[in-house]
Amino acid sequence: MYPCNPCPFKKRKTLYYTLVVMVCFTLVAALVTAKAIGQSPLTEPDSKAEQEFEKLNKKYHAHQLTADQYLAKADSLVHQLLSEGKRFETNKLVDLLGLYEDIAWSDPQYGRGRVSYHYLFFNNARMAKQKGASIYYAEKVAEAYKEIGEEHPLIAQLQLTKIYQELRLYDKVIAVFESERSYLESLPELLREGGVDNSVGLNAMYVLSPVVTGYIKLNDTASVRNAALLANQIGTLLQHNDSLSRPQLLYNDMLMIDIEHSVADFERRYHDASQLLNRMEQLKTTYKDQATNFIDINLVRFRIENHKKLGNTDSLRYYIEKYASSPNFGKSQSADVSEFRADLASLKGEYRSAYNYLLEALQHERDLQANLMSESSDLLYAFTQAEHNAIALQRAEQVKRKRTLWLVVISSIAAVSVLAIYLIMLRRSRKAKEQIEALNNAANMQVIAMEEEKQQAVKEEQQRLGQDLHDGLSASIAAIRHQLEVLMLDASDPALKHKLNTLQSDVSHAYKVARNKSHAWFSATEGQEDQSFEHRINTLANSALPNSRYIKTIHIDSGALARVGVNTRITLLRIIQEAITNIIKHAKATGVDILIYEEIDRLVLTVKDNGRGLVKQSQPRGKSAMGLASIQRRVNILNGELDIQSGNQGTEIMVSVPLL
Repeated sequence: MYPCNPCPFKKRKTLYYTLVVMVCFTLVAALVTAKAIGQSPLTEPDSKAEQEFEKLNKKYHAHQLTADQYLAKADSLVHQLLSEGKRFETNKLVDLLGLYEDIAWSDPQYGRGRVSYHYLFFNNARMAKQKGASIYYAEKVAEAYKEIGEEHPLIAQLQLTKIYQELRLYDKVIAVFESERSYLESLPELLREGGVDNSVGLNAMYVLSPVVTGYIKLNDTASVRNAALLANQIGTLLQHNDSLSRPQLLYNDMLMIDIEHSVADFERRYHDASQLLNRMEQLKTTYKDQATNFIDINLVRFRIENHKKLGNTDSLRYYIEKYASSPNFGKSQSADVSEFRADLASLKGEYRSAYNYLLEALQHERDLQANLMSESSDLLYAFTQAEHNAIALQRAEQVKRKRTLWLVVISSIAAVSVLAIYLIMLRRSRKAKEQIEALNNAANMQVIAMEEEKQQAVKEEQQRLGQDLHDGLSASIAAIRHQLEVLMLDASDPALKHKLNTLQSDVSHAYKVARNKSHAWFSATEGQEDQSFEHRINTLANSALPNSRYIKTIHIDSGALARVGVNTRITLLRIIQEAITNIIKHAKATGVDILIYEEIDRLVLTVKDNGRGLVKQSQPRGKSAMGLASIQRRVNILNGELDIQSGNQGTEIMVSVPLL
């Protein structure tokens, strides 16, 4: 067995206190846990692997290695240790790859680093013949591939075929191949077009190797050759791919020779098989910069089988002893050695020794079976213990969830309470604001009404004074002037006549002044009325429509208000006020035009905006409709008419009232 493909790499205060408490609690819990299991939270390195990883980690923290370089070197180091026969407990490998994991999951660009992380655990389990664990990590590798957009890395199929081969379930090996046949047969074209990662092609080689063996065991010659041909096509394409790493090229060459050797052995071309084994041994020289320890254990076994079939007893004895002294790559090695020695004795005609060796091999197999039963019991015990631990953990999680639920409920109630208090305060604030605004509007209208009444009183007083001046003083002066004219006609004294003439001139001047003054007092207030009313509209509009947000145009035709009484003016002001309120609340306008003019014994008021128009109300008494109803009531008081035109360009309110 040799390692699978190593993946390449491509590039306001309370909250603060709460976080501090949580961090401190976590640290204390970690220290207590470490003490409880009889270990220090920090341990010194006590193995070659730990020493090598400590050196690598120091280089990274000293910025001597980039993240990509660290990931590549850590990956290479683990594969080298695996090739040398090193096996890791899962928790040990997790500790060694702690920094690796932090880097690989720190940025989306390290997607292939995450794939490689699971690959390392997969290869470790696979080399240790931990079938269940290897299948689990194969699925994790497949999930990591999916995260970077590669949906079919063949990892699970690779491991299943290898496990079925070891269990000699060759029909299941073939079943896995048949389920993926169409995809595997499309790989040569996909590799030529660059439509799939090279690692998928290498995984296909790992799948096809046990498939060829499976067809050999089923004695299906045509299928053996077809599977070998497909493997040769994929392997040749990988050999000519410049993007493959040196370890990938080594594994690809090894697999190609392995499959070719299996076919030659199946076809009884034993000398060709021997030459292929020489090529396999040459790989150690070609790839001397790589860890090639795994080649020896496979090569020795292949040579034993080859020399047995060739009948070379001396060479067979040599390789059997070499195999017996090689590192223990599997628990069944002792049984294999005894079986090989039985074959050697049989070739030499020593059948008694062969029989004894077979009994020895059988005993080793029984010991292996006993060990497996013991392991099964240990596993059953561990499973039962884990099941009880899982139940305890579930109960603890239930308590934790209840506490969390209570915390969420209490927090939610507190949040809802705060929100309710805030909304109540906001509502009261708005209500108070509306009351103040209504009070201010009422006060403004009262001030306007008082000013209108004052203006009307001033007007009436001026007109009365003008009339009195015209009818009283002016008439008296006119009578005096007439009498002076009569006296001048009767006077014969030149001096008296001159004095009367001078007096007449003064009286005529006084009459003219009195007459002009009476006329001025009588008509002076007419122009002032228009100006005063326009000023009041401006005051009302400016207080509600600021110049920074609205463009306003206000115009009153000269003399338009001459025949309009004070009550009508005040009502018109209230209509304008209501129209402006509607514009502010509903129109979302930026421009407002107010125009007052006289048209055939009628006074016309128009208020126009450029807003969104009247929104149709689902209820007949919407807020906008209430404002319009208020305007309609005031128009009815004046015996007038109301016309409203509205569209996408805005709304125009036209009020027409009769003049006295």
